[in-house]
Amino acid sequence: MNTFRLFALAALAVAGLTACGPKEAPVYRFKIKVVAINEDGLVIPLQNAQVRATAPVVNAIPDFEGQSGTDGIVRDANGNDLFQYGLPAVLQITAQKGGNPPVVFGCSYLKLVADSTATVEIVVQPYVEGVSGC
Repeated sequence: MNTFRLFALAALAVAGLTACGPKEAPVYRFKIKVVAINEDGLVIPLQNAQVRATAPVVNAIPDFEGQSGTDGIVRDANGNDLFQYGLPAVLQITAQKGGNPPVVFGCSYLKLVADSTATVEIVVQPYVEGVSGC
């Protein structure tokens, strides 16, 4: 009986120590790929598109920028293709290539999910003044 009490006390102590540890904050990760549709209707990666992901509100805190590579994957200035944010958010993502106005433009929205990696594929199309936009 004494051994049983000692075992039960040890189990409670271990449970108490692990339950009271600090809880890690969730991480919201996302990846972006930029593509275009060619004349044959095939999806092809688009290189050198300027991409911005931000919340569609004034003075938004999340604000990410990058450029698509030969594979269409967007990378930041440091070459990272995985972006992360510390809070839940819905981001508006725009991709464009060319001057002002751009030659091609595309946009979409992405809801970030806690402790997972959300992905979005932005399809760019020829820019038409007054028609293109999110």
